[in-house]
Amino acid sequence: MIDIKESEIEMTAIRTQGAGGQNVNKVSSAIHLCFDFAASSLPPAIKQRLLALSDKRITLQGVIVIKAQAHRTQDMNRLDAYARLSL
Repeated sequence: MIDIKESEIEMTAIRTQGAGGQNVNKVSSAIHLCFDFAASSLPPAIKQRLLALSDKRITLQGVIVIKAQAHRTQDMNRLDAYARLSL
């Protein structure tokens, strides 16, 4: 398992897309996680392995982007985003 410094992860609350009821487009419950591994403290070998992956969440600049919106609360979506980053 690789340890990622929390200070290297950027999280932003965004509005959830799609159907949602009364609070849709009013409450920012989705989470947008960005991890710039190219500029991170990860070892160069791990950075190269990540860049070689064909994963649509990884940009050409070496940034992992995860959008978590499966849950109704920010806290649950934040935990979901962290869990998906660790996979």
